[in-house]
Amino acid sequence: MELTRKQVLWTILLFGTLIGLNETVIGSIHFQYKSVILSSITLLLLSIARYKIPKTGSSILIIAVAVLFKLTDLGVYFCKPVMLVMLGVGFEVSAFIFLHKNQNKIQRYIFTTFLASIGTFVVFAIFETYVVRNEFWIPEKFNDYVFIKTPLTALLSSLLTFWTLTTYNKIDLHLIGSLSKKPVLSQTLLGFTVATLWVIGYISFGH
Repeated sequence: MELTRKQVLWTILLFGTLIGLNETVIGSIHFQYKSVILSSITLLLLSIARYKIPKTGSSILIIAVAVLFKLTDLGVYFCKPVMLVMLGVGFEVSAFIFLHKNQNKIQRYIFTTFLASIGTFVVFAIFETYVVRNEFWIPEKFNDYVFIKTPLTALLSSLLTFWTLTTYNKIDLHLIGSLSKKPVLSQTLLGFTVATLWVIGYISFGH
């Protein structure tokens, strides 16, 4: 069943919040190849959201919410969401290539996340190394990012997308269908979830 405009709005807010929470929580933990996990989860959430809301430009709106969430929690001086913005743009461009004709085939979402991850990582590496000329982006880091982290992210995000969307199509959707028929209830639940996540994020990482 097609979502109402209010349900679409709350869904965008929900997925934007989840991506912002992912960027804030996982992003604050230091471990090897963090960017691979971080970006793979973000691309997965963008894929699920696009599967629910097959509308051009929805991914950009979701990323805008995610950036706002991240800035609210970490502040502008500690947060440089360049990669997050690039992921949103990269996914939107890839979705235009693979999803504008058929929004239902899971393999198209796999191609979308695969291309988005490769394109975004390579462009980001070039941007930091040759445009911004970040002193930390030495040749070794550039090579590691392009030739190791890029294919790992492409593979992981594609596998996560395949598994999640396949599982989603196999589970009993009776509850989801029931909620779709009750827009007031679904909007209330979505609104409560979004508000709770923002409060948790602000308390945990804000002041």
